[in-house]
Amino acid sequence: MSEVVESWPALSFLEGLRPGPDESVELALLASYSADLGSIGATLLALAGKDTDAGRGTPSDFADAVERLRGKVRIVIQRGRLARMRRTPRIAAVLDQFVREVDFDEATHSWHPKAALVRTCGADGEIGWRLWVGSRNLTECVNRDIGLLLVSGGKGGARIPGAEDLARGLAEKAELKGARSASLAATIAKVAWRAPAGVRVERIRWSAGTGDQVVPVPPPGTDEVVVVSPFVDKNFLARQTPKGTKPSRSVLLTTMREIERVGPSLAVFDDLLALDAPDYPIGDPEPASQLAALPVDAGAADDEEEEVGRGLHAKLLFMRSGRKRALWLGSANATLRAWTGRNAEVTAELEVSESVEKGLKALLGSARPVEAPGVEHSPDAATLEEEALERAHAQVAARWAAELSIDNEGMRLTHRSDLHPGGPHPDDADILLEVGALHGELVAWPAQQPDMLLGPVTPAERSEFVRLRVSRGDKGLSWLQRAPAEPPFGEERDRAAFVRFLGARGFLLWVAGLLAEDDRQGEGDWTHDEPQERAGLVANPVLDASLPTLEEMLAAWARDPDKFREIERRVSQYLPAVLEQAGQEDPQTAEMLRRFDALWGKVRSGLGAAEIKGRRR
Repeated sequence: MSEVVESWPALSFLEGLRPGPDESVELALLASYSADLGSIGATLLALAGKDTDAGRGTPSDFADAVERLRGKVRIVIQRGRLARMRRTPRIAAVLDQFVREVDFDEATHSWHPKAALVRTCGADGEIGWRLWVGSRNLTECVNRDIGLLLVSGGKGGARIPGAEDLARGLAEKAELKGARSASLAATIAKVAWRAPAGVRVERIRWSAGTGDQVVPVPPPGTDEVVVVSPFVDKNFLARQTPKGTKPSRSVLLTTMREIERVGPSLAVFDDLLALDAPDYPIGDPEPASQLAALPVDAGAADDEEEEVGRGLHAKLLFMRSGRKRALWLGSANATLRAWTGRNAEVTAELEVSESVEKGLKALLGSARPVEAPGVEHSPDAATLEEEALERAHAQVAARWAAELSIDNEGMRLTHRSDLHPGGPHPDDADILLEVGALHGELVAWPAQQPDMLLGPVTPAERSEFVRLRVSRGDKGLSWLQRAPAEPPFGEERDRAAFVRFLGARGFLLWVAGLLAEDDRQGEGDWTHDEPQERAGLVANPVLDASLPTLEEMLAAWARDPDKFREIERRVSQYLPAVLEQAGQEDPQTAEMLRRFDALWGKVRSGLGAAEIKGRRR
């Protein structure tokens, strides 16, 4: 009977980010090559401890996560690699404040690390750290990925060389006030990290994209080398199978597309294995107007959460010499561009046990053996057209130097570049470039026109995210890119967006949840644009048991007066605008809000909470 090989334990990426029951996130720096707005929202919900098991959250949960994490979180991605959602909710406009883009020109190198560094604070004031390094992008695509989660504190921890370099690199690109790169690096250098069972971390290998890294090669006497990567190149693979000192056994696991592309040279491997290619965000989603006409399948999201990824996106290098087992895992594909440091990458260099090696063998066992092709595959016309559009996409991203402003005509995009003064247009003149506001229509961007009017945009929908599309004929690529606004949209935009998004009932449910601290469930999903005054509202909203009560207000003050004052700050900021909107839409709801306002004012005054400056209308 054949031996049953245990797979590596599965851990949700969001679960690794989520703070403990008595913890809150004080700082979170995340790096990814690509991202989409849905995953960014899910990440914020997890960091705030507000997400469900399926990684979702209600509108009030989403609003609370943004309020809690404003100024504490940065997600750093490669410029030009932010994807739209199939249905982009209007509230996604506020996510721009959490994203920063690295302006690497992908013709030569890319920002490609996948990492998360999180600082938490417990109820007792104890500081904790989490460090995640892996292969997963911040997208909703489900693939076979790999990651390593390290936590601070407890017995068996040890300092890890190179962790401070990762912290410094993230902080430098994050541009987050209060996260000074030198100070953060010095702190992380002193942290003792605990690794999973069977793993000893030798070092964290961080490359900033300057091309100064050394490629690991099998030393003489190596018994086995295993390379796992969805992308490969001949030169890197040749270094893992050197002539004269070739390992006793060599294995390559990649995708059929790469096997066909590289061709006969792969015959040097003793075992050549293939898995499906990874899924990526849709390159050119249907227009929102077409999607809006399609019915929403309520069960589709649940089915997707249960789907097991089949596409290969994990990247690792394994070498065994006798009983010594070395494993490198992280963001680097099996290419010289990744491993020599031309890209910005992060990789963990590990010494692992036999049980961890068995997990690798389980991954290899899930793949299908194939023969090395006799010839290299020549790309067909469709592939060449895809490559041309991708090249145009990268050129637009690399030449981007645009800013947003608001004038009497609406939102205006102005491109300012000495190298490309006429705009960020691609080299191929027959490729059309279009641009639009996040929720606006795309319009053609003529060459040699650095100024584009994007049209009127309401304050609640203003965003630094800009839609872009390159196309030729009926083929195209769409993505989002950030254009800093001058002046910045700020918290006023957030408040306008949340008032419109939550509505009166959603606002009161939000306040009730903050007061009660009982994890009560709000209504709906933040990714849907339906107003919160919808199905489920009882006939007499004043008697709705889910809304804030006097008892909850008094109990919240008794538990934590400082937190009550924080809730009061949010009420004072949002309630006037909520009252104004409700008065325009629903007199009964406006009356309910006025009663809540009067009750809240009496409680606040009686308990001695901070006075609110200014008069509400």
